[in-house]
Amino acid sequence: MSPSIYRLKSSVRTLRSPVCSSSSSTARSLATPSRRYSFAAMKQASTETRKSTRENFTVRVGSRAVYADAEEVDEDSGSRHGNRRPPSALGRDRRKLGYKNLEERLAQPQARVDYSTMRAPNPMFAEHLNNLFPELKFPLELARRILTHASHPAAIYGHNAGLSFMGRRVISAYLYLLLSSSPNLKPSDDLEAIVAQTLNTYVLGEHVGSKWGLGRVMRWTPTLKTDKAKDANFTLLKGVGLYKVQGDAVSAVMGGIFEQFGGSTAHRVFHTRVLPYILARKNNAGLPEAFHADVHSACNRFGGLQGPLNVDRPPAMATKTVGKDITEKVEITKIPSL
Repeated sequence: MSPSIYRLKSSVRTLRSPVCSSSSSTARSLATPSRRYSFAAMKQASTETRKSTRENFTVRVGSRAVYADAEEVDEDSGSRHGNRRPPSALGRDRRKLGYKNLEERLAQPQARVDYSTMRAPNPMFAEHLNNLFPELKFPLELARRILTHASHPAAIYGHNAGLSFMGRRVISAYLYLLLSSSPNLKPSDDLEAIVAQTLNTYVLGEHVGSKWGLGRVMRWTPTLKTDKAKDANFTLLKGVGLYKVQGDAVSAVMGGIFEQFGGSTAHRVFHTRVLPYILARKNNAGLPEAFHADVHSACNRFGGLQGPLNVDRPPAMATKTVGKDITEKVEITKIPSL
């Protein structure tokens, strides 16, 4: 009998054999001894394969089980993954770095950091802010919150995220008021795009935050390894989020001033200490040039770059009222062109 005829007859016998439903008993499907033997062999082989795979590719340390080094895995054989695609080279490298000498690393004692020492406010924070704004006296706790970023371990006792959120809305409202009252605003101008471009967090951090020196005193954790952080220079810190963190701190300062000293003081700080430093330049980052005259006018109206911040004090550009309709101008110092 030729092999093709033999295979055909085998196929016919298979089709004629009854098919067991899902509800049929196992004994009916294993009627013959050969089928019972085949089923037992397949079950034993499957159990041994799962057991060997689990033992080969996991390492149990205490009550935790983790993957073993990728060097123990035969990727070419595909025994671990079957027909699935093996992990990428990046995944293998991560397992090598993450689980190499695992027992030795877990056995080493971990240094405990006492974060409770960071809870007390450092007078350095309030001194720095008071030097920036001599007329304002910041409380120690408020200054600590303003200059503590959420990435720092001391953030568990309070950070500047809430103040930054509020300050961002405050300076946005002041800029909207300035733009909407400007005669240089065109119907085709997009106010939201102008505000987003002017008050970009990186722009605030680069120009205003650096001007205020916030990076020297604020507490934050850069995305940088410890060995590189020791020799880090300013150029390197720019790439690990310094401008972003300084921009958040600028918004937090404005939020803290608005909360502690009121909206009038925050309004003066915005027009004399913030907005004049974020005018658009060559890279088109900041307020467009069409509104620069409005910024200069508002800054001079509040007394210039060093104008008074206390509402009770009359600004340098105040007017002396003589009678009802006659006003005498007071000599002022004009804001320099930026």
